[in-house]
Amino acid sequence: MTDTDIIRGLQARVLIVDDSYMVAEMLSTFLGRQGCEISYALDGVGALAKLKEDPPDLIIADWVMPNMDGLELCKRLRQLPDLAWIYYIIMTAREGNDNMETALEAGADEFLSKPFQSAELMTRVRAGLRIVEVRRQRLLQPTLSPTQIVGADMLVAVGSRQDLVNRLPRYIAHYRSQQEPLSIFVLRLGNLAQLSRDLPPEQRQKVVDQFTLRLLQNLRQRDVLFRYDEGQFVAILSGTTLPAAQLAVERCGVRMVQQAFVVQDQPIEVHLQYGAATLQPDDDNRGVNLLKRAAQAMRDPQHPNLISPLVQVITTPAERELQQKLTTLEAENLELRRRIGLLEEDNLALKQRLQPARVSSGFNEFS
Repeated sequence: MTDTDIIRGLQARVLIVDDSYMVAEMLSTFLGRQGCEISYALDGVGALAKLKEDPPDLIIADWVMPNMDGLELCKRLRQLPDLAWIYYIIMTAREGNDNMETALEAGADEFLSKPFQSAELMTRVRAGLRIVEVRRQRLLQPTLSPTQIVGADMLVAVGSRQDLVNRLPRYIAHYRSQQEPLSIFVLRLGNLAQLSRDLPPEQRQKVVDQFTLRLLQNLRQRDVLFRYDEGQFVAILSGTTLPAAQLAVERCGVRMVQQAFVVQDQPIEVHLQYGAATLQPDDDNRGVNLLKRAAQAMRDPQHPNLISPLVQVITTPAERELQQKLTTLEAENLELRRRIGLLEEDNLALKQRLQPARVSSGFNEFS
């Protein structure tokens, strides 16, 4: 499956996993008409055997099934590194952020509530197939050694404010043309002014660097990050609905402040603020209104700050060694995310050449 195939038609292999013949038949008929090659399994056990024998591009699985449910199937799939590129959509009649979080924690890429609309299903499937192609290309790319991507070098994965100004209109034009969701989140170091007063410049900069590094380490693979101002960042979340974006930034923020920020063996209290917004039909083509709504969500007084602890959790040499190994693995993962971002930019540029842009990207400030 190539990117051109995605533009012309789905032309993808989809595995449907559901113990309801009626639901499976409905999905098979609808997606088959879009050009998909469909396979079917009654439960997770049958699906696991099928995907190992003939891996699909995308799986749509019900949550509640006998023998092995959709959640357990997802966990088993994510334990197979050779099949890491498969996109997983879990369906359920359950509602609420808790269920969505459970599904995403298990490794699902998307959470689809029943009953669903055909347009919503198509949006999720098309977005998923684009991500599948990027994941496949990523697996073919050689990775850099940890010594090449540690420390300050990791910050090259962050785009500048001008990069955001130039790229956001292209994302908006593309996802509008595909009728797919596009969300952003803003996240900032909320007490940076206080840190500037209390700390020497070099120590304050170390806090900012730690903040940036933790943010990079906790982004999802397909998210693209930009530095909007010192200690303030904007991430573009392709093919992501507002509830999923809100959950993604909240989980990212919580993980960032789980451990103390330490400078010269002293823990520093860090406040983290965040907010998310999704593209609306009446939003301007430059993304100004989209950014304003995300900033308003971040400043909402009912939205409390996240605060880092003043106790360093890792104290023993063994724990520090484990943390260093984890940091190395996260650095390797970061390089993979950087490569994905470059591939997505190339794909967007190609689509813009094939389909003339309907927007102007010329603006200097988000105000």
